[in-house]
Amino acid sequence: MSDQIVLAKEPDFRLGGLQVCPARRQIVGGAACETLQPRVMQVLVALAGRRGDVVSRDELMARCWGGFAVSDDSIHRCIARLRRVSESHGGFALETVPRVGYRLVEVALPAPRVWKTAAIAGAAGLTLIAAGLVYWL
Repeated sequence: MSDQIVLAKEPDFRLGGLQVCPARRQIVGGAACETLQPRVMQVLVALAGRRGDVVSRDELMARCWGGFAVSDDSIHRCIARLRRVSESHGGFALETVPRVGYRLVEVALPAPRVWKTAAIAGAAGLTLIAAGLVYWL
C-alpha cells in the first residue's frame, strides 16, 4: 500500500479536460470551478493516480483515512460526490467493481464547436444581406 495522501504535497494534474488542483481542493473546467471536501479530493487523487486500474477499498482506507477502518458508507459518500462532479463537469467516470473497489476512467471532453457557431452566424448574416439586396432591387 502507498503512503497517505497529503493534499498540500500533491501536484496539479489534468483529468480529461479538467484541471485538478489538490492543494486548493479545486477542480477547474472551462469557466466552472468547484471546491471539494478534503477527503473527497484525497479519494479523487488516489483513483486518478491509478487511472484505469481498480483501487481496492483497503487501499483507499490506507491512503485517504490513514489506515483507520471506516464504514463502507464513508467511502460510498466520497464516491457519490465524485460521481456528481463527473456528471456536472465531465472528464472522468467512476466504475464500481463489486466487492473489490473502484476504477476511474478518463473521458475526453468534446472539442468546442465555436467554428460551427461562427459559420452558422456568418451564413445567417449573408442570408440577411442577400435579402436586403433583393429588397433594394
